[in-house]
Amino acid sequence: MNQGNLLQSLSDHQDVHVILQSVSGIGIVTLNRPKALNALNLEMLKRIRAGLEAWKHDEQIRAVLFLGAGERAFCAGGDIKAFYQEAQAYRAGQISLEAAASFFAAEYTLNRMIFHYPKPTIAIMDGIVMGGGYGIAGHCRIRVATEKTVFAMPEVAIGFFPDVGSVFHLLRAPHYYGHYLALTGLSIYGADMVRASLADHLIKSIKINNLKDFFYKSGDVNEALLRLADPLPVSEFLEPNSSEIERVFCQDSPEIILKYLTASDSLLAQRAREALRQKSPTSIKVTSAYLRRAAQMSFDEIIATDFTLTQHFIQSHDFYEGIRAQLIDKDKNPGWSPDSLDSVQEADIERYFLSTGD
Repeated sequence: MNQGNLLQSLSDHQDVHVILQSVSGIGIVTLNRPKALNALNLEMLKRIRAGLEAWKHDEQIRAVLFLGAGERAFCAGGDIKAFYQEAQAYRAGQISLEAAASFFAAEYTLNRMIFHYPKPTIAIMDGIVMGGGYGIAGHCRIRVATEKTVFAMPEVAIGFFPDVGSVFHLLRAPHYYGHYLALTGLSIYGADMVRASLADHLIKSIKINNLKDFFYKSGDVNEALLRLADPLPVSEFLEPNSSEIERVFCQDSPEIILKYLTASDSLLAQRAREALRQKSPTSIKVTSAYLRRAAQMSFDEIIATDFTLTQHFIQSHDFYEGIRAQLIDKDKNPGWSPDSLDSVQEADIERYFLSTGD
């Protein structure tokens, strides 16, 4: 099947979860599961990759635009509930680790493809963009947020870690904002995404159609943004708290971070320490170690490390317990093991970084 026929076959049905189109030389990827907040499943990852492969070799396609269907989300992340069912089969010895990790292998391959894509890529992150959603949008050359954008890397809440190559960008955020976001899993809005260098431009949601129309006509997204992008409003969170975030989250040890937070009565400290106390101690300590190790890593080294860590987390207790408590039973009462930062041994953390041979 040639590239044109491939794209046509992927776009024939409006009920597909990824719609691939081209308008005036712009390839458009629309994540199309609005009722599920456009959460990614394996079939979606395959469709996106096929579209990008086709457009990479199509001389008529000048750039690629990523959108989310509906009014609530760009993409809320990976479909963790679907993964949970496969992972349970792995725990029961019914499938291999390779099979259990196949979703993540496909996801990280796509993340790397977007990061290195030879044509301009643009993401309009209107609404929720978390986890795997940022694995698509965050690696685009131009990342547009709106006043409706809600960003988080909440993986520590489910006994996991900030993956999809996000650590590459979190480490480049000023004032240790990325460390704060990675370790607490807390959210920020669109304007603060720009301040944290996690987005490039802010535009009002009502201007999105104007932005797209101008882009389709001119083919120059930078010119379109120059005309339509909005100035950043006064920061309600990051800037007023930047000095405290930097002073606390520059610390190498989560235990020391928590000690600093406990000694402060600020609203930031109250919010952050409550978040840390709720999250998986193992996830927090592995994430902290990862942030230190990845400071000198390239993107390709980071995405490869993501896959190593993921395979170890798939074999851990907390990942399943976190998904169960947050998404399956929804009792919000995970039984972490170990259940405190002090109980997580350094040797256990080191094992997460050992190569699995895959």
